[in-house]
Amino acid sequence: MSDNLEQVKSQILTALSHKEASDGLYFRNFQLLHEEDERPAVEGSQVELLEALKELLQDQVITMDDSGEEAIFHLSNGSKS
Repeated sequence: MSDNLEQVKSQILTALSHKEASDGLYFRNFQLLHEEDERPAVEGSQVELLEALKELLQDQVITMDDSGEEAIFHLSNGSKS
């Protein structure tokens, strides 16, 4: 596994641990930060981001709620910072 993929996974977990992510984050939230956002950025290509999310889902570190129009990602343990 590439070091960059591990970095992307770590950045995803950091973003999901942020107080702004208490209700989860959409995929687009990982790629785009607005000026008012305080959570850390996730830096990686779309392919790396998708692969990292896939691995985190397989390892059950995160969950995905796809019952709405867009999938929402959460930390598996439900912890909220």
